[in-house]
Amino acid sequence: MLDRNFFIKLQQLPAGAENKVLTVLEGQYKGAKALLSAGEVVWQRGKDFLRQNMEQAGLFTDYIYGERELVICGAGTVALALISLAERLEFNITVLEDRREFAAAARDAGADKVICAGFAEALKQVVGDDNTYFVVMTREHQYDAVCLQAIMQKESAYVGVMGSRRRTELLRQKLLEQGISQAVVNRLHAPIGLAIGAETEMEIAVSVMAEIIKVSRHKNTFPAKLCAAALKAEQPFVLATIISRQGSAPRDIGTKMLIFADTIVASIGGGTLEARIIKRGRKMLADKEAKDVWEKVDLTGAHQEAGYMLCGGIVDVLLEYVDPEGKNEGEMA
Repeated sequence: MLDRNFFIKLQQLPAGAENKVLTVLEGQYKGAKALLSAGEVVWQRGKDFLRQNMEQAGLFTDYIYGERELVICGAGTVALALISLAERLEFNITVLEDRREFAAAARDAGADKVICAGFAEALKQVVGDDNTYFVVMTREHQYDAVCLQAIMQKESAYVGVMGSRRRTELLRQKLLEQGISQAVVNRLHAPIGLAIGAETEMEIAVSVMAEIIKVSRHKNTFPAKLCAAALKAEQPFVLATIISRQGSAPRDIGTKMLIFADTIVASIGGGTLEARIIKRGRKMLADKEAKDVWEKVDLTGAHQEAGYMLCGGIVDVLLEYVDPEGKNEGEMA
């Protein structure tokens, strides 16, 4: 059984450190769990299982990354469409814009943070790291150049600029003339987005986010929305995690969902898989079944009840009962 303290500890993890959750899936210590930061145990369920066997087989590891940061330079109509889409994809969104009315529109569209200042000045407030995605779509070529000159000197997961092939090639040349190395310039995605024949603002936003998702490396398996719901919970719920998959299962290993008696938070793929897991999770809640449950869902065969075939793989899901007010045996402060 888990409690609120586990999610509190997740929120307190230091940025930049190697943070991970270890869960034992088999053997003597099956069900034991520990939260580590920079190699130190900051929380655990189970008595000293790590000291007993650090190399235990069947150890599932969740690497905890910060939220994916999307930084958009400019707040025109395409940027507003991009904000709307990125918000649904659970990116943390910062918009830089030097015009007050456009900055206000970005805030209304759902940006988490808006910096209304000149682009060079605004970018001084953005650190950048390997989970930061920069999108440059200002109103003029000169502002694009100002943004890129600053961005290309920061750490990033992705840098893209909107514009025609001719315009973006000129920007590449300008960056080289400013002393940015060829290797760094080669990382620039320009023109931005996947080639899907996009024309409208939303279609362009789709092509940009598709490219970002394609190169995305560090998706957080404990997203802010999920942790916030867990911390607000007053009644028990079930934490469901995909721990293995074979074949064409819909979601990656580590994907999570919270199951409450009357609602769910997040998704592990929808369809039959999700329906099965929700049903099992709610049975755990009804029965107050505090022990962990491992559920295997086979999506490869015929679903006889519904009368149609399913194409997919085999998915193993770990379901953990969470009592917000409970106390775990062996927990460390």
